[in-house]
Parts: sequence; C-alpha cells; structure tokens
Amino acid sequence: MSTAPPFDDVVRAIRSARTVFLTVHQRPDGDALGTQIALAMACSRLGLRVTMANEDPVPARYRFLPWSRRIRTGAAGLPRRFDLAFTLECATPARAGVCGAVARRAKVLVNMDHHLGNRGYGDINLVDPTTPAEVLLAEALRLRLGMPLTRDIATAFYVGLYTETGGFRYSNTTAEVLNLASRLVEAGVNPRDVGEAVYECFPVRRLKLLGRSLGTLDVADGVAWMHLSRRDFTDFGAAEVDAEDFVEYPRAIGGVKVAVFLRETPGGDVRASLRAKASLPLNRVAQRFGGGGHAYAAGCTLARTTIAEARRKLAPALRAAMNKAAKR
Repeated sequence: MSTAPPFDDVVRAIRSARTVFLTVHQRPDGDALGTQIALAMACSRLGLRVTMANEDPVPARYRFLPWSRRIRTGAAGLPRRFDLAFTLECATPARAGVCGAVARRAKVLVNMDHHLGNRGYGDINLVDPTTPAEVLLAEALRLRLGMPLTRDIATAFYVGLYTETGGFRYSNTTAEVLNLASRLVEAGVNPRDVGEAVYECFPVRRLKLLGRSLGTLDVADGVAWMHLSRRDFTDFGAAEVDAEDFVEYPRAIGGVKVAVFLRETPGGDVRASLRAKASLPLNRVAQRFGGGGHAYAAGCTLARTTIAEARRKLAPALRAAMNKAAKR
C-alpha cells in the first residue's frame, strides 16, 4: 500500500464508471453514513447510477439525513455487478456483511477507510489511518471532483465529523476537523438541528435501558465496566441500536482511563465497546479478540461466552496495555 492516499486513482475510477455501489460496515454510525451519502450525491451529480445498501438499517437518529431513505437494507434484488464499488470504513470486506460480497464483484473496488489494520484488499486502497474521520477523505475527493459543497453534502459531512469526534470532544478533534466544520456551517449546516437530531431524539426505551445498564456500573483499577444482558433488551422491547454510545457514560467518570460496555447478542456472543481517555492502543487489544478500530475507540466480539467470562478475558489485556502506556 502506498504511503500517499491515491485520490487521483479514485477520481479516475469514478469518472470512468456508469454505475456505482456504496456500502458501509455493519451497525453503521454517523461517519460511515455521512461519507456514504455525500459520495452518493457527488457521484449522482456526475451522472452515475448510484446504489446504496448496507447490511443493517439506518438507525433512527440518522434518518433525518438527506438521501438516508435511499439506502437499501440487505443485498436482495441488487444488480449482479457494478462498474465501481466503495466499501467504506471496512477493515475487511466481511465488515460490510452480505453487501461486502456485492462490492467485491464490481469491476473496480475502492477500499476507503481510516482504521488501523486495514488489509488493503481493494483494487484501489484509499486508506489513511491518520485521518480523524472518514468524511475528510470524502471531502478531499469532492474537491478533486470539482463538486460544489451543497447544503445536503455539508450536512452529511458535519454529521460524520460531529459523531466521530464525540461532539468535538475526542483527541481526534484536530484543526483540520474544526476548519472543515466551520466551512460546513458556512454552507448552511445548523449545528443545533444536527445536535438535536443525533443526541436529543431518543425513544423512552433507550433511557430505561440506560438506567438498567448504569445499575451494573463497576470501576476497578482505572477501568469502568457496564453491561446489558439479552433479558434487559427484552424487558424494554429494545434493540442493540438503542444501546449505541452507552460506553460514553462510564468514560465520563473522573480518573477512569478505559471504559468498557459489554452486551449479549441474540446468538450468545458478547460484544465489547472500548473507549480510552489517554493514548492507549485499544485497537490492538480488540484485535486479540478478532476486532479492531482506533487507538482511542475499538470493539470486538467474544464468541459463545458470558458477560462475566468476557470481562475476565478482557481485563488482563487492558491492564497490560495501560501498564505499557504508563512506562512510556
């Protein structure tokens, strides 16, 4: 993989295509969806026939985004092959689920990502782990394509920046991020409207689920733990998406260096969300259990286990990472 992201190669691929397919990782977040929608709009303005599909539905909190209702769920009924496909924020094609297989059948596959550990599986690999958010890669493409920064594209970009930086609170809130955010507001984005849509329009069941999860809070050795069982979800008629970002609550505790949120899946696995305040290689911890992510935010799935066993497995790995960081 080259050290300089191959933006020009992607631009040539876009200009040579007639049909384009865009997909993101399972359980999509704001950065992935913002990138997907903005690129779809840009490609459409160039005359391409655009198809967007993801394995999982668009979460309710992001359905205010323009074009969000054009995103299909699943791979049923999709064309057999596209001229061009993008896998967005997928370290491996498997992260896109059934839609990853559709993308791999395209004449040209662009693997566009900013996560550590991406394997460079595309025909073109636009991968830059130093980029704070995926939408920054999409903005660089927009500029090279000469597409105008419309209000709708700006909104998609802003949602990506806003959510990926935790409301501009995380360490990836760089000058580049804030400069782009300023330009997006100038293009017509209303930060209040975005903030309300993303963080202040939750159903009652989410708050009840949060209360149940907070009741499990435990802090030990600089690590804060919370969890939810399948019964917790059933009791409130909730889905996994209702627990999105719960890991941010234990992370907010003073003195905590790492926050861990564990939740049981219907299949008997345990998903772990990891967040750090300090510079810790959480992605390496997650990789030990088949996951990945960033140094400050990562996740993994521990197969066929219990919440208690998942904690027993994760705790020593986290302690080792914290001890190693303390010796630097």
